[in-house]
Amino acid sequence: MTPVEPLSSAETWFRQHVMWPEETLLWTGRPDIFRSLYFNFWFCVVGVFLTLFLVMLWRASDGIGDIRLPETLLVLGSLWLLLSPLRYGWRAYRTAYFVTDKRAIILRKGSFRVHETAFFPADITDFNLKRFAKGRGDIRLRLSKTKAPDPYQDDKEKWVPGMSGGIVAWSGSSPFLMYNDGFWGAGNITEAADALKKLIKTPT
Repeated sequence: MTPVEPLSSAETWFRQHVMWPEETLLWTGRPDIFRSLYFNFWFCVVGVFLTLFLVMLWRASDGIGDIRLPETLLVLGSLWLLLSPLRYGWRAYRTAYFVTDKRAIILRKGSFRVHETAFFPADITDFNLKRFAKGRGDIRLRLSKTKAPDPYQDDKEKWVPGMSGGIVAWSGSSPFLMYNDGFWGAGNITEAADALKKLIKTPT
């Protein structure tokens, strides 16, 4: 007899608190943590240069002196940029993807609550699939015109190459910022694409 694979903590939470009684789970996945470390990596590069600059200023000065608000903000900003890979990796670790026969859902565990982003069949007019090694890949969900009524927003990817699309991207933020516009670096990506195809074809 084949042993039953235990549910992950994210899937357990999903089944207990998010999944509807009439829903059927088609696919579940997680973002690739290692790949997420490279998201917007230029943040880290800028942070390294700023940190080195501040260290050089500190070593060249006679004393620390009074610490004012501008200096404090500069130090905190440098550390925020320097640690961006860890922030993205931690956020990916606390993110999970689900596709049911009713909707596609992205769950992200925040500091105080679990954030839920849901895409229904009417919200998805198409999706873009990129495959990588070991069965992983990206799926960028394309929102329908009901979520992007402006023609410029609807065609934004043509004008801003590399922009991921989705709610966050429409507001001008960086791709992958909140992991709420697609499935990024997920395993078994072919199964995810098949599940999305079934979802889109589900009669409303």
